[in-house]
Amino acid sequence: MSNERKVVIKSESQDIDSLEDIVTIEMSDDPDDVDILEFNNSLSDEEYKSVEDLEDSEHIWEGGPTAGQIKEWKEQYGEVYVTSITYDKHIVWRVLNRVEYKHIVKKMEQLMQSGQLSSAEANMWNEETISEMCILFPVYDRKQATGMMAGVPSLIAQEVLEASGFVALEVRQL
Repeated sequence: MSNERKVVIKSESQDIDSLEDIVTIEMSDDPDDVDILEFNNSLSDEEYKSVEDLEDSEHIWEGGPTAGQIKEWKEQYGEVYVTSITYDKHIVWRVLNRVEYKHIVKKMEQLMQSGQLSSAEANMWNEETISEMCILFPVYDRKQATGMMAGVPSLIAQEVLEASGFVALEVRQL
């Protein structure tokens, strides 16, 4: 028996132009049932604002960076992302460029060849270096990260590499 499920998307307006639509999923354990995704435009446009629409002094979230800081980072680095670790812990980060990546790989190789790092230590060093380089908020310092959740550098490094082009969005045979 297959675990595949048929999904039907429906919209009352038949115009689904935006990711701002809210998705409601009705699930059933019966494989013969069809899951229905309904798009609901019940939220007003005022509730959706881009960073560019905010005042520079406005905080993105309580205790977080201001819209002005985000705008500056976007000017400086191009793409800027946020990852929510918990409901109230968010990390703003940027992509890695090729020169930075080459520098990290070269330094890691030197440390391994000199015997300063084992293979496992090199992996953690790599994650922490990418995190130090790319996390914009809150500032990440591996020396002061003892109170931080252990997986944060691993998670952010993985996301940075994916957003930096190390994972393809789609691969097709032609």
